[in-house]
Amino acid sequence: MLGCLGVVLFLVVVGEFLVLPVWMHDLLAAQTPPQELGFGETALLTLGSLLVALVVVWTSGRRRPGMLWAAAGRAVLLFGLCVAAALALRRQFGTEYWNLLAAAESLAAGATAFGFRRLLRRWERGRPQPGEVWLALVPFRDRDEEAQHYCVVVGRGPAHARVLQITSQNKDGRAGFVRLSNDGWDVRSGKDHWMELGPVPREVPYRKFLKEYPQGPCLRPTWRQIRAGYPREDPLRAVLAGVRRVRGRIARLRAAGG
Repeated sequence: MLGCLGVVLFLVVVGEFLVLPVWMHDLLAAQTPPQELGFGETALLTLGSLLVALVVVWTSGRRRPGMLWAAAGRAVLLFGLCVAAALALRRQFGTEYWNLLAAAESLAAGATAFGFRRLLRRWERGRPQPGEVWLALVPFRDRDEEAQHYCVVVGRGPAHARVLQITSQNKDGRAGFVRLSNDGWDVRSGKDHWMELGPVPREVPYRKFLKEYPQGPCLRPTWRQIRAGYPREDPLRAVLAGVRRVRGRIARLRAAGG
């Protein structure tokens, strides 16, 4: 019962704020004599709707370093979809009964936001993102084996993620390792952790990640240190590298079959 009530409140209240400029325009146009929103008023109402959209997006996805810009882009997209849904209703039914139209516009925007939120949560499920700590089967550097380790995702490719391995073995004084705080991702073990800063990140296929969700975000100071040492991979280069790996595997299979 409470869940249904929460959904209804979300559809009505959140939807109303997401299309605030639209139904305010309809309200003023229905006055006698008709009135219009000024540029400053429209800009202020639009900003308020964008902030609501940002809150919806921010609470839908996982929090990680660098998420703000992605969330801002998604908020603009959500606002645009809600306005498009409201304007489609206006074109279909007109503005004669503006109060009913405003309610319908709010419900349409709320339903759009609700669906957008669910799609976003489903999209991020099981998808490692840079700046997150995950549990995965991480390959060794010196032999063709793998072991279960926590790791920090630093990049993504078509079929794999680039990660830095985390270990609980004491690496104080060892070159290529930094101490990693447990804040935000390990609240139970009480162990100290160290993260490698090797020459190149390790590549872990997505099927080798052992959970649907990350342990938590990497702390910002550590993430800044990582980004300084491992610049973001060019997407085109990542795709070409993936194609070369697939072609190499096909060639090896053909050679083995022959």
